Amino acid sequence: MILNDFEYHNTLERIAGFKGALAVLNAPDNELKKTDAMRWQLNVDGVQSLLEDFSEQVKEYESLQNHQPTQPLMLNCDDILHLPRILIKARIAAHLSPQELADRVGMTPGQIQEFEKQDYQTATFAEILQVFCALEVQLKQGEFLVGVEKIGPVHPEIRAFNYGF
Repeated sequence: MILNDFEYHNTLERIAGFKGALAVLNAPDNELKKTDAMRWQLNVDGVQSLLEDFSEQVKEYESLQNHQPTQPLMLNCDDILHLPRILIKARIAAHLSPQELADRVGMTPGQIQEFEKQDYQTATFAEILQVFCALEVQLKQGEFLVGVEKIGPVHPEIRAFNYGF
């Protein structure tokens, strides 16, 4: 996920590089294509995959940047582990810098930048709530499915996740 203009411009440069790499790979005189078609295809697929991923990130960032802050924004989250990204997207769509958000919640810009870089894993629940409130993020028609019948040993993915508290 692109967090700021620096990352945005860096991502645009990478996209240009991937396009250049694809042009070289797809050139009619590409030696790898002639000598090892399978390896050539793996390279093409890998670069194409990165190009698509980075292009999606740029599209999302531009969409958030172009959002009119006078209009509400509906963001969806299909996995509670991605909930911190709602905070990042809300800040970007509100056209707030990390400094401006930090001022609103009484934190330092460095804290906000670190929280965002780590998807808020190092933030306490209280700090996360402060940011939700400062960004006016509300849950609308939210439903949580609690699979009480499935509760058992801790899932390895959850065990590996550092909640920060």
